[in-house]
Amino acid sequence: MAYKDPYKREYRIYAIKKDDGNLSDPDAAIDKYYFREYDCYGALVGDYRASRQYVVNEVKAGRVEAWTWPNDHRGALCEACRSVEGVEYLKTIPNSNPDDNLSNLPTRED
Repeated sequence: MAYKDPYKREYRIYAIKKDDGNLSDPDAAIDKYYFREYDCYGALVGDYRASRQYVVNEVKAGRVEAWTWPNDHRGALCEACRSVEGVEYLKTIPNSNPDDNLSNLPTRED
């Protein structure tokens, strides 16, 4: 059984807001994430929206695991990356379902 950090939270990303940038990776064009935060015991903490940089910083610091959450089920794990343009962003770790990609999540405008 793999070790799970007892203090690590989980962000379940269910929607995104894209910026107007023309970037090489569609995941890097996401400006805001909409997610539900769960504590280390699986209890819902709250429903939030946050900037790309805030979520990336939480993932890079190891305080959070970020997952896509399409259609109310666990999708793909995300990792922090940097684009060739120098933008830090979350990148979907591919799995067998393309619907689990961050850039395929529903978009919001608020």
